[in-house]
Amino acid sequence: MSEKHDVKKVAELARLKLDEDQIAFFQEKFTTILDYFDILAEVDIDQPLEEKDESMQVTFREDVNVKSDVSPDQFSKFVVDKAFKVPKVIE
Repeated sequence: MSEKHDVKKVAELARLKLDEDQIAFFQEKFTTILDYFDILAEVDIDQPLEEKDESMQVTFREDVNVKSDVSPDQFSKFVVDKAFKVPKVIE
């Protein structure tokens, strides 16, 4: 699959209309990002993990479920029967 086709496909899924200059720009950006993955693939990670020092570990508060006074239909016009209704983006 060509990179130009990949950029067009991502733009279509994101519902973006790109002209040829923008496609070329994002093609270059995608290539740069994917080149970093090639660099990461070269890293040797066969060494055993070192022991973790938990003395610097941050302690967080306990997660507690609290009832809210705000219902989803108060802040979104896309709520139908207590669920969010959005346009289909998967083919």
